[in-house]
Amino acid sequence: MNKKHVAVIGATGQIGTPLTNGLLTLGHDVTVITRERNARNSAKLAQFEKQGAKIVECADMHDVDAMANILQGIDTLVASVPGSKEIIQKSEPIWLSAAVKAGVERFVPTEFGSHTQAIEMGDGEIFDQKKRFHDLLMNSGIGWTLYYNGGIFDYFLPNLRFFRKITTFGNLELPIYTHDIEDIGYLAAMAVTDERTINKCVQVDFNALTQNEMLAQIKQNWPNYPFEYEHFSSEYITEMKEKSGDEITSKKGNETDKERWGINYVNYVIDKLAAFTEQTLRASDLYPDYVCKRPEEALNDAKFVFED
Repeated sequence: MNKKHVAVIGATGQIGTPLTNGLLTLGHDVTVITRERNARNSAKLAQFEKQGAKIVECADMHDVDAMANILQGIDTLVASVPGSKEIIQKSEPIWLSAAVKAGVERFVPTEFGSHTQAIEMGDGEIFDQKKRFHDLLMNSGIGWTLYYNGGIFDYFLPNLRFFRKITTFGNLELPIYTHDIEDIGYLAAMAVTDERTINKCVQVDFNALTQNEMLAQIKQNWPNYPFEYEHFSSEYITEMKEKSGDEITSKKGNETDKERWGINYVNYVIDKLAAFTEQTLRASDLYPDYVCKRPEEALNDAKFVFED
């Protein structure tokens, strides 16, 4: 491993936290860029500092010159932030300009989910926005890595943590690539500092179960529990992708209804939660000795299945 200096935007977020911990554990220099210290992030920022990270506050992260100044001497900039329309259309182009101006070697945009590069324009609104930014990124002259972890256990394995019913979608026989958040973060830390992954996609691929296999596991583990189920068919998902608007009605997440049904369409109808294109490297090939937490472990854990 060559030691790198990595700047992280969104270091205290869901994936940003294990990613940043992973970078520090691996011995890299880490600069955490944050708008401010506040009640929500102060404890995590203090812990990162204790581990050796440098914390830099930038009140206006849309100031190209201010960001470029912070990024001087940085090898890789990681945007570990939610892929909202505002972030993709407004913030990331500014951060990219700042990275290019500062001479950063590699930019890692907000992906951390479905394989955008294998998706066609029109398959989902949020992915269309990402693909437009990818065109800008790949024409900028900077190196890049697109990191695709597939699903996160919390949202893709059947449990009652966020919804009253166990909910399934689309084709129940499609392979669902899903991993624990700690593994996702640590593997990301390895991937974004790996010379082999420059100008490549990285697909995390250690775990794959169909929804039917997950349901069978749940029933086997909790045979006497009266689970309630809800299923959204492929036809319904496709219809909702086309007719939904910009309202936000989902219990979890900030995606608009149109974006959310587009994500469900990509993952559960056209099977692009994970993909293996010519430019995609498999995490299991890059890191064959890495041992991931298995989905079967989570589905056998009462705390995971039942606690909210």
